[in-house]
Amino acid sequence: MKNFTTPKSLVYVLLITFCFCFSLNAQNNLQRFYIKLSPKLNFSSSNEALNNTTLKDLQTTYNFTLSDAYCINRSKIESFSKTSKTGFTLKNTFAIEGYFNTNQSELFLKALKQLPYLVYAYQDITTPIPPPNDIAPVTTNYEANQGYLETNPGMNIRHAWNLGYTGQNTRIKDVEYGLNINHEELNDQNASIDPNFTINSSASEAFTEHGTAVGGIIYSDKGTYGISGIAYGAESLVLHPEWTEESNYNRTLAVSNAINTSIPGDIIVYEMQTGGQDGEFVCAEYTQAIWDLTKAATDAGIVVVAAAGNGGENLDDPYYNSYNARGDSGAIIVGAGSSNMQHNKLSFSTYGNRVNVQGWGQNVWSTGKYGSSILIGNDFNQSYYASFSGTSSATATIGGFASVLQSYYFDKSGNYLTSNGMRQIMIDTGLPQGTGGHIGPLPSMSAAIAEVDLILSTNNFNKIAFNIAPNPSNGDISINFSQIPSANTKLNIFSILGQKVYSSPLTNKRNSLDLSALSKGIYMVIINDETTQITKKFIIN
Repeated sequence: MKNFTTPKSLVYVLLITFCFCFSLNAQNNLQRFYIKLSPKLNFSSSNEALNNTTLKDLQTTYNFTLSDAYCINRSKIESFSKTSKTGFTLKNTFAIEGYFNTNQSELFLKALKQLPYLVYAYQDITTPIPPPNDIAPVTTNYEANQGYLETNPGMNIRHAWNLGYTGQNTRIKDVEYGLNINHEELNDQNASIDPNFTINSSASEAFTEHGTAVGGIIYSDKGTYGISGIAYGAESLVLHPEWTEESNYNRTLAVSNAINTSIPGDIIVYEMQTGGQDGEFVCAEYTQAIWDLTKAATDAGIVVVAAAGNGGENLDDPYYNSYNARGDSGAIIVGAGSSNMQHNKLSFSTYGNRVNVQGWGQNVWSTGKYGSSILIGNDFNQSYYASFSGTSSATATIGGFASVLQSYYFDKSGNYLTSNGMRQIMIDTGLPQGTGGHIGPLPSMSAAIAEVDLILSTNNFNKIAFNIAPNPSNGDISINFSQIPSANTKLNIFSILGQKVYSSPLTNKRNSLDLSALSKGIYMVIINDETTQITKKFIIN
């Protein structure tokens, strides 16, 4: 192992400070910290990390425990590292738990931040965060039952159902608080709770039934009663609870459990949010350890669908520069849009360029017991809710959509879409957003399936594969090819009415275009060479 030490003078100062603070006899509570050390260091176990002088002396002064941050074995972490095209790794990330009061926690974190070879250190949240569910006041403007299954303003899920695709050959994980697997919509489905954990008895019904609502949107049985899950034909739905009897509140553990039991093509839904600027809610991956886990998962071919959060925060604000500087985790971040044909951002939804697509954030029929739920025969297990909302309902609908589209892609190709691939298809083929900060388009199943057909039917697709960025844009765009295009590659842009508005040869791998003279609206970009033609939608706003 590469040696790393801390100057003794610093250690002595820290020890004296800690001893003074401990004498204050303040109320101590169990606290958790995460540290990540350089992947260049090699530890045979987490205990070996305690050879660090600062950590060893601090542990002598205060009896904390240090363990691997994730319940993912080292061989799987190594395989994740090899899979990542960017060299990202979960290696050398540790959790530290101990009893600290507020002053001690602050000083301890300062000590951790002076560790040599440190990548990051921060204090975790150990009290449950509300799930991103209902927004007060509860809406009474109900649409007819499950309108999100229908054509615009819905996602046209029935198009896939009519073709026989309902989520077959896909597995779904949901990370949040609870799930009522005895509900009449789930008791005959392959729905379960991580067998290694028990939902914490302190979790309120409002928390645990949130997962029942999400599970209902995604996985309800399609029978002759109640509602039907978007991906009712999926292989399984497993809840990984973040607040358990065994580990108390530990979101990082729940996410790592979900990833550890996943394989490429699986879909993990993050029904979680966390505090951002002034405590306003943003996406869970704002927390560093969750971002790290998400990046490792998507690099390994696992699809992650995550709530943007209900804080109304702008993720493009300078406050979030350090978050954005991490780069793209690969997750599909979901904002909350209106349930009408305007597809406007709802006021509470967090937004910004990092938010990729929207789902219905209001008027979503689902399962679960809330204040205004319908209870058939006054039975808790026959409860239905007509106005599930927030980025919670939005994320659940996109999670179901992802499962169904994955099912179609697998049947046609024998492979699974990656999280990035899935996301790009949703963005390229979705119904454009209306007003409000950026939350992206509403996915359209018929258009997404048509795009998959186009991709898979083109034998030479890789030769001409391209992306448009940004999309939507103000007219300044880049068209980038996966390979250098042939000399005969041409670009044609058509308006939604079929009028050709732009034409040009394209011979470079990266091409910058100024289309600011075009009017706002939807355009079709068609690129073709001698044997291949690819069409994508482009929006100027």
